[in-house]
Amino acid sequence: MRVLFVENDMRLCEAFRDLARSLGHDADVAYDGHQAMLLTRETRYDTIFLDIGLPDVDGRDLCRRLRAAGPSKLACVVAVTGDARHVDELSDHFDGAYLKPLTEDGFKAALDAC
Repeated sequence: MRVLFVENDMRLCEAFRDLARSLGHDADVAYDGHQAMLLTRETRYDTIFLDIGLPDVDGRDLCRRLRAAGPSKLACVVAVTGDARHVDELSDHFDGAYLKPLTEDGFKAALDAC
């Protein structure tokens, strides 16, 4: 599976990538919305984990843009948040939600749900 992690916390983003790779997936990272848009224009991702609190764009807006065009428009997009209060409201925009902190079991469950 080809996976993209969009997260402005570089250490967390790289931890997601490393976990995905250790499980046999191809994984890339983007640290902001602009970088995510560039990557998704060039590569078809199966699943995109998208932080909703990016410095340059709201994750919900970025999700809409990712779904509008490009090779990744059919990707399963999973919201990533550290605030459980947002999980229910994210279902209108995303295919699922991943609540931080990072765990291997939670990550596997999120991928299986896609």
